[in-house]
Amino acid sequence: MIQKNYFNTSKLNLKERSITNEKANWCDVRSIANEFELSQQYTEIFEKHDLDNKWILMINPEEKPLQQLSTQGKIDPNKILKVNIHHRNISLKTIKEALEKGHCSAVILCNAKLDKSQLTQLTQFAEKGQTKCIILKKQTQNVFNQNRIASCLAISDSSLLLH
Repeated sequence: MIQKNYFNTSKLNLKERSITNEKANWCDVRSIANEFELSQQYTEIFEKHDLDNKWILMINPEEKPLQQLSTQGKIDPNKILKVNIHHRNISLKTIKEALEKGHCSAVILCNAKLDKSQLTQLTQFAEKGQTKCIILKKQTQNVFNQNRIASCLAISDSSLLLH
């Protein structure tokens, strides 16, 4: 008797999709509604990315939640590299280099305005360096008034505006 082997191709497609999603997940954009959610995100990031020999680079982090989590013993501030450059541009090249070198387990950009091209570039460099890139955005960030627009600096392909 001849025995035929069948397999479910829909399951194969699901496996293929999950591999694709893993690759695309090197760069993650997360919306934050309030300080409590921000603290939760910081805690989750540190639980997943607190590696013995790697830093967590944070660009423009909110200080209050970090201080509270440090006081509570939920994060180790000695493993955090903080860069504060509010209302200034930072070179996209600098961020890409940090991602590509792989010295950090994660690079967190707080309130960065990115277009699709910049996000794609960051994703590619994050994958090269095996470094997670996380963009935390306040939900109210998209609501600009005239005064805020006037105070913002222009964004070019070579720089990111951080608030």
